[in-house]
Amino acid sequence: MGGNDGCTVSNSYSTGSVTGAGWVGGLVGAARSTVSNSYSTCSVTGDVAVGGLVGWNEAAPVSNSYSVGNVTGEESVGGLVGLNAEVSTVENSYSTGSITADLRVGGLVGFNKGTVSNSYSAGSVSGTQSVGGLVGHSTGTVSNSFWDIETSGQATSTGGTGKTTTQMQDIATFLGAAWEIIMVTPGVTNPTFTWNIVDSETYPFLSWEL
Repeated sequence: MGGNDGCTVSNSYSTGSVTGAGWVGGLVGAARSTVSNSYSTCSVTGDVAVGGLVGWNEAAPVSNSYSVGNVTGEESVGGLVGLNAEVSTVENSYSTGSITADLRVGGLVGFNKGTVSNSYSAGSVSGTQSVGGLVGHSTGTVSNSFWDIETSGQATSTGGTGKTTTQMQDIATFLGAAWEIIMVTPGVTNPTFTWNIVDSETYPFLSWEL
């Protein structure tokens, strides 16, 4: 989808590969309305504002969603969202794909001008300037969010808290940040909570996934 002006995208997914120039996303290129309960496994390649799920998030909420595909670009490139604009939000979401770009490169968001909360990233991140495990560059707000310092290869981020893989698979990390999360056994989900985790075995996952 190129853009979702006034149209909510929910309970949706994309697979395959996406290639473009600017505003390139695995599911939505430019989000101007809600994106929720959705995911992308696409590999995504572009130039500016490139994201695994959304390329450019403009004044819209992205929530309860994830991306796992690899993302390659030049500027404002993120595992989930490339550019998160003012008054835009990313919450209760994650990304695990590998991210490669030059400027403003983040495991979750490349360039954040809005709000990021209760989210995480665990993919490898590489770039030249303004590179972060979670967020490459931020002039907005990042709260209660994490990235894996081991799998990302990044010790710093402009927002968020870096954790080891063991800590990222420990429910205590997320309970301490007041996430709505509960421990489950393998193959079982508890939909009354936003997040589920098999403690000491998995990263948090969204309860609607299985």
